[in-house]
Amino acid sequence: MAGSLFTPAEIEFLRSQRIGRLATVGPTGHPHVMPVMYELKDDGSFEFDADGVKLRNLQAEPRVAMVVDAMGPRRGVAVQGRALVIGPERARLRPTRRYSWGLSDT
Repeated sequence: MAGSLFTPAEIEFLRSQRIGRLATVGPTGHPHVMPVMYELKDDGSFEFDADGVKLRNLQAEPRVAMVVDAMGPRRGVAVQGRALVIGPERARLRPTRRYSWGLSDT
C-alpha cells in the first residue's frame, strides 16, 4: 500500500472490518461521534458516506478522528486526520496520525 502510514497488520485488520466510529467537530466545538461503513483505499485513506450532521460538520471543520476496533481479542486502530467531501454525501479521510493496539506484524 504505497504511501500508507499503516503497518501490514493494521492494513489486514482494517480490511477485515466494515464499521468504524467517526468523530467530527460540531459548531460548538464538541465532538459528534457516529458509526460509518468505510472502505480502506490503496493509498491508506478511508472513504465513507457523510450526510446530515456529519456532512455539515465536515464542511465547516475538516479535522476528524476515527476508531475501528474489535473484541475477542481486543484490537483496533485509531486515526486522526482531515476529511474532504468528495461527492454527494461522500467523504475521504486522509490520516496523518495513527495508533493501534493488539496487532502484531510478526
